[in-house]
Amino acid sequence: MRAFQYRQLAHQLQGRTTGLLLRHLRPDDFSPRCTALLLLSCLVLAAARRLSLAAVAAVRRSCPSRETLRQALYATLPDYDALRRRLPALLRASLPRGLARHPRRRYPMAIDRHRVPYYKRRRTPPRHVRKGQRLKGTRYAHDYATASLLRKGQYYVVAVTPYDPGETLAEVTRRLLRQAAGLGFSPRYVLMDRTFWSADVFRYLQRARYPFLIPVQARGRQAAAPGGPTGTQAFLHRCPSGRYAYRVANRQKQTAAVTVLVQRRNHAGREGKHGRYAWAYAVWRLEFAAARSAQESYRRRFRIESSYRLLETGRGRTSSRDEGLRLWYIALAVLLVNQWLQLRREASRVWGPGEAGRCWCQELLVVLAQVLLEAPAAPNASDRNEAPRPH
Repeated sequence: MRAFQYRQLAHQLQGRTTGLLLRHLRPDDFSPRCTALLLLSCLVLAAARRLSLAAVAAVRRSCPSRETLRQALYATLPDYDALRRRLPALLRASLPRGLARHPRRRYPMAIDRHRVPYYKRRRTPPRHVRKGQRLKGTRYAHDYATASLLRKGQYYVVAVTPYDPGETLAEVTRRLLRQAAGLGFSPRYVLMDRTFWSADVFRYLQRARYPFLIPVQARGRQAAAPGGPTGTQAFLHRCPSGRYAYRVANRQKQTAAVTVLVQRRNHAGREGKHGRYAWAYAVWRLEFAAARSAQESYRRRFRIESSYRLLETGRGRTSSRDEGLRLWYIALAVLLVNQWLQLRREASRVWGPGEAGRCWCQELLVVLAQVLLEAPAAPNASDRNEAPRPH
């Protein structure tokens, strides 16, 4: 896509995102110099440039001080609990019209978990921080779970929820799917990664009658251990290709029955590797002839991995311990990604699918940040009924 097309889409992305927030949140002006439109545009700039509000106040022309922006943020925008209640409506407004008009159509849905590292700096972490595997030098992180629809090669986030300490994966999965169902989006089947390998998650999906597909998580003794592999390790070592019935149990000895598809293949010298390897997927109420078919269906979920990379390119930075501000940046990143996918699809009808397919969200956000930096700060927003014009 050409440079002028990037700039045009940057203007549209800025206008759509700020207009969506103004229409649904209706925040008040903090002061004549710090209006709601100015505050939201500063938040969009922080998300697009991966900056903090303090950095935006330092680099943007005719912008209020960082303390003014901070006070305006906490005084006029919803807090943590209110944002969690309003987030489903914001997500629905950011979806294409085709999804909004026909919400009862079923699409494959991928759920995943996104971790944002938190560095406690020798202090007790906030109550929303979870301790888990080491990530970028720390074991503490803010966890968020998302549910995304896979429609015509694109992924639209339809549910976002924090993953708080003390919660189980089954509770987070239930809240995600209920939030999506509240908007009218029920999954045709659910795609999950190995993180969600849990008997409680499987039991909930089976009670809700949601088919699912998930790679087998390796558990049990290794193949080199005396007596051979046990548990799910047996499907990945010395197990012939085929279909197998398996029961996953939790600590309370409650079980969930799934079907495991195994297919063994040869490396055949690819990447200098030799020998055999195995694919193993657990399915329920999905008919696949072999593990190869399940693997082809599961490949659609890898778009979610790229969506998390895009989410990181559109997430603002902060050292604040306030969970509400951190959730704000996650919500802005999701809204930017949804709006960007919609704009790219609309642009492909005008400029052709070849050039539109070569667009990258990071390049668009760079142009958007430059547009916002060059624009003078808006003194006020006199008419709230009119859609905000991009700077």
